[in-house]
Amino acid sequence: MKCIKCGTSNNLKDRRMGSMGRCKSCNHEFAFEPTLMSEKERLTDNLFAQLVSNTSAKDSLFFTSTQLYYLLNKRLQSRSENNWAGLSIVAGGLLFTLLSSILFRGVLKISFDEGIPLVATPYLGWVIWRTSQQSISTQFNRRIRHNRLTTLKTIAIALLIIGLPLSISEKTLEGIIGSIGLGVAATALYLNRNRQQSQIFNRLPVDRTQFDRWLDRWMSINNQPEKILSLSQTFSLPATPNPQVTAYSFDRAIVCDTPEIAQLLISNNFHFEHNCAILTIDGYPENIFDTTMEMLSRNPNLKVYAFHNCTPNGINLARQLRASETWFPNPAIPIIDVGILPRQIIDNLDVMTLQSPASAEISQQLHPDLRATLNQAELAWLDAGCYLELESFSTKKLIHILQRAISESRELSTIESGSVDNSGFYLAENFG
Repeated sequence: MKCIKCGTSNNLKDRRMGSMGRCKSCNHEFAFEPTLMSEKERLTDNLFAQLVSNTSAKDSLFFTSTQLYYLLNKRLQSRSENNWAGLSIVAGGLLFTLLSSILFRGVLKISFDEGIPLVATPYLGWVIWRTSQQSISTQFNRRIRHNRLTTLKTIAIALLIIGLPLSISEKTLEGIIGSIGLGVAATALYLNRNRQQSQIFNRLPVDRTQFDRWLDRWMSINNQPEKILSLSQTFSLPATPNPQVTAYSFDRAIVCDTPEIAQLLISNNFHFEHNCAILTIDGYPENIFDTTMEMLSRNPNLKVYAFHNCTPNGINLARQLRASETWFPNPAIPIIDVGILPRQIIDNLDVMTLQSPASAEISQQLHPDLRATLNQAELAWLDAGCYLELESFSTKKLIHILQRAISESRELSTIESGSVDNSGFYLAENFG
């Protein structure tokens, strides 16, 4: 393992015996010892430093610890996808088949053609079942589960389109029975597992408590990352605005459902660069909220953007903004729901869908009018307790999403793939 300070490679003996957890060259302490961690959460100093750099876009953007937490879990989850694993299974199966066929011919006096189906059928049955189980495992991310489904479909097609005709041409009864039986089983499992995909959530390799301990240790040894927003920073309030500033208005307002996202945007100067107010549905920042709302009321051409998590409360944000007298009850003020909405991410293979019984309960208690705007797939996804947080995306990605929404809404009639109702709601169909 390389030292992040001097780049010197330190083997296990150097780290644990020779230098007591420190670099043998510069004496810098290592924050993590991967050999003491479980396989699924094995972590090195260099990996953590790289994650910090990636999350901050090389120290150019502020980020939250939750964003770092999600990125770490994504990286650790990706280890579970090993391209060589599938190849090893196939190679092992072929070798097993070959050796077994030799055994049949040499010991049991069964011909090669008769021996292959007898060995291959139970082996392929095991591969099909294992692949089908991995396709719905919460220990894998959505892309890996999708890849397992693709493998399952490929096996079914190969058995029915290639294996069956070949067995018929060779007149091997065992092969015909095996191809039909396994092909039908693989097809049925594929259809069943495919229907379940939208309601399967991710089980993160590292829980939040463990991550917080690792982050604290990292900062105690290497200091706090320059661009990370601490808890106190996240909830700190900006100074009272200058009266000369409050005489003006904003072109647009971005309303978030969490103060973490609002402060993230503010810290990265999004409000300055796009002439917009950034607020949250619960009135953050408190000490300038009334002043900001007064400034917004001066602009007859104001546009409002709802930016929220994909949670039951989040998808209700836009309608809260219209229903409340505190916000924007006037239907002439357009409210653009940027997302995240379930329809925008259900088929996205790269997002981290989590699950919570509390979220499921809130979903089932949503107002009927709001539930009526969701399709059956979205309702099933929400009612299963699935949710997705904005902080699972990088700061760079979130800024890009908002920039694109602002650009596309300059002329509301040209919002790509969007829709509008008579209440002045605009719904973007895509996110990210």
